[in-house]
Amino acid sequence: MRRFTLSSLDLRGQLMLLSVVLLIIAMIGPQATLPRRVFDWFFVLDITQSMNVRDYILDGKSISRLEYSKNAMREALRDMPCGSTVALGMFTERGAQNIVQPLEVCAHFSALDQTIEHMDWRMAWAADSFITHGVLSAVDLTAKLGPNTHLAFFTDGHQAPPSNPDYLPKFDGKPGEVKGILVGTGKEELSRIPKLDEHDNIIGYWELEEVMRFATFGMMTSKSVAAMEADMEVEEEDGLNNRNASHGRNPAEDTKANLSGLDEITLMRLSEMTGLDYQRLNTLRGFANDVTATSMATWRSGKTDLRPWFAIPALLMILAFFMPAGFFDFVQQHLRFNKK
Repeated sequence: MRRFTLSSLDLRGQLMLLSVVLLIIAMIGPQATLPRRVFDWFFVLDITQSMNVRDYILDGKSISRLEYSKNAMREALRDMPCGSTVALGMFTERGAQNIVQPLEVCAHFSALDQTIEHMDWRMAWAADSFITHGVLSAVDLTAKLGPNTHLAFFTDGHQAPPSNPDYLPKFDGKPGEVKGILVGTGKEELSRIPKLDEHDNIIGYWELEEVMRFATFGMMTSKSVAAMEADMEVEEEDGLNNRNASHGRNPAEDTKANLSGLDEITLMRLSEMTGLDYQRLNTLRGFANDVTATSMATWRSGKTDLRPWFAIPALLMILAFFMPAGFFDFVQQHLRFNKK
């Protein structure tokens, strides 16, 4: 009985046999602990009503800033290598809230993706939108999630009610200590803010008399102490004290408070203050590329799936099996020539 040996097979047969061996190994699911480049992110989404403005186009349809931001987050999630982590948060009123602690993207991809999909403007716990407070709050939360965690804060920068610069909070941290991106959403052109029903259909738009168009605190500190004391004497006679009044005396009115556009001036100021990068959200792929940039990576050892290293060569060998016979004759002649 003739004994089978590998040399008894021609080149075509050897390739098929080797491909079968590689596929068997791939089916076992080999893994190895190797250092690799990963990404750790905290995605925070502004869910205030100005984010419902539909000034994006996706697949030929108008889409809101909120929905476009969610699509960008989900696109980035698909690009992150295993071992990366993502935490999720939302912003409204004066602060960001962490709703999902950091989860590994491969093991928890479905949970993260579904959570992002269901993030909604109805989850807002207040109607106000104090952007500076929100960004600084998100920076503090990011620092608590870990030293390698980066922040991506999606917002159009719309302030409601209008802010008084004298009462904005100061940043106490070190600029750049928390890295990340302020993601500016929407177009600069002002648009009406829609009212939505339970099915997200537009049923009207907010009118000027329906929104807060005065700064919550109107008292300015640019006056001298003597002038302020004189004003206070008059106020006490009138029964009004600026420290307690909601708008102060003769406050300036924002006559476009019911309109919203991307406020890049505010976002760039916050970017400079915190050390975060500022990027306008123009394309879904653009954001995905930003969050997986080399400058945002961390090297960390972890389990690496080796199946592609076996499956891909096996696939190539199977494809080679169906090459014309003349191809194999040429390869064998070339190999014999090199041996000589």
